[in-house]
Amino acid sequence: MSLPDNEPTLETVRFLAWLKKRGAACRLMYCRKKWEQKGIRVQEICRGYAQGMMHVQHDPSTGEKWVVLDDLVWADNLMIEFDEEIPHHGHWMKW
Repeated sequence: MSLPDNEPTLETVRFLAWLKKRGAACRLMYCRKKWEQKGIRVQEICRGYAQGMMHVQHDPSTGEKWVVLDDLVWADNLMIEFDEEIPHHGHWMKW
């Protein structure tokens, strides 16, 4: 499944929530292993609609590639829009 370059999907928003929960950075290899089976192409997202909001970078000490979420507010707004927000401990939840 190929993702549109200009629109997030529910699965991509779930990926962003997952990434944010892990400190907004994770090894690209691990992201691919977990999310490509669900149709999420991480590097395509970084080059597409999320350009400037997240990126892939090299760790100079190990040479590994990492996915880094730069704009946490943007990710939060997408999660709210798709009703996938991860509440903090003190926040109210809808029942």
